[in-house]
Amino acid sequence: MEQDEVSGKVKKLKHVKVYNRLYSMIQDGVYPPGSQLPSEPELAQQMDVSRMTLRRALALLQEDDLVINIRGKGNFINETDPDAALPGMEIIQHPVLGALAGTISETELEFRIEPPTEPIIQCLKRRTPVVVIADRWYKQAGKACAYSLSFVPVEVISEKQIDLNGKEDLFQYLEHDSYQDAGRSTCQFSYTTTGNFTATKYLLSQHPSFILIQETLYDKNHRVLVSSKHYIPVELFKMQISSGAGHGPDSE
Repeated sequence: MEQDEVSGKVKKLKHVKVYNRLYSMIQDGVYPPGSQLPSEPELAQQMDVSRMTLRRALALLQEDDLVINIRGKGNFINETDPDAALPGMEIIQHPVLGALAGTISETELEFRIEPPTEPIIQCLKRRTPVVVIADRWYKQAGKACAYSLSFVPVEVISEKQIDLNGKEDLFQYLEHDSYQDAGRSTCQFSYTTTGNFTATKYLLSQHPSFILIQETLYDKNHRVLVSSKHYIPVELFKMQISSGAGHGPDSE
């Protein structure tokens, strides 16, 4: 192998060497959980590499859940254990809570009551005189990082005795109780570029790439409780699914 080819391969691996060095520093407590890494220019200088090489190393650390990038703030060491057993998407749970990297510090809710359009009726799989349309913006360190749009038939609001004079009851139902009430759910995952302008009130990401999770919660009588669209920036999307032995042709 010629010297130029060897040098090229070593250069390509430079970001891995930076990754290994930062990984060891995190494990050794040089950068403890919750602490902030130096700015990218400063850290690149410390590592004696270009910012592009550093960003590749940071991207690997983010993949491993060791580092979290908070837009406008910087890079932080994850406070949660990446190896901890977390509930995966194989159980009924809020998709944003189950698939968003990092910790949500605040959720902002707004809602309105309107007659349903035909697309909403198709989502709810039923005719209803009015529907509650709820927007939620999820925030990390004060910055919006994900968005949910939900439709709730007025019959569900009445049956569950949700008080719409304030936001507390509706928030509790959408974020928690609806998942307890659900007999089953369906989630369809797809790629979209509509996240930033759909969220309207806040910019969710500097990038246009989002994972869209279209979710429907059904009660035990197979009626739709809530139909939602959840938008998560690709760089913050992290999903876990735990599987057991199946019943395929090779299983006993």
